[in-house]
Amino acid sequence: MLYQVTLGERVVRVELRRAGEHFFARVDDGAEQAVKLEQVHGLLRTVVVGDRRIELLATVQGDDVRLTIGGIEFEAEVLDDAHARLASVTGRRTAGHARRELKAPMPGLLVKILCQVGDTIEPGQPLAVLQAMKMENELSLPRGGSVTAINAEPGKTVEQGQVLVVVE
Repeated sequence: MLYQVTLGERVVRVELRRAGEHFFARVDDGAEQAVKLEQVHGLLRTVVVGDRRIELLATVQGDDVRLTIGGIEFEAEVLDDAHARLASVTGRRTAGHARRELKAPMPGLLVKILCQVGDTIEPGQPLAVLQAMKMENELSLPRGGSVTAINAEPGKTVEQGQVLVVVE
């Protein structure tokens, strides 16, 4: 199975192969590595690539995938090879959204908002702290911009997917 993955401005080609109960992945022309994805609880997943283990939060909506790794949120577009070829022929390109929304990756207690409306933020800068599953998670966006709205209050419970901060 071949996929085109767009993460920000970077586009990579990912090849996945199954051999019995095992999966293998190759990114671009790199070496093939054993991979394993395990669901821990809710949106929490563990990905094992070779001998490296990574915990992350993941949501999938159509072709769009949101990952939170180490408190940093990433958005990716994943297209199978046929759709990627069609997009290249029609001139379609993954659009960089001018408006970014920091959404709660899981239900929890919003401990802090680390920005104010009007602040200019850098990519990966922590914007909020969410307590969930007895852990505090700093949440951020992969792109910077200007904070245009804050839609939640510290000390309140938030639902999964609730928009916390809007950046344009």
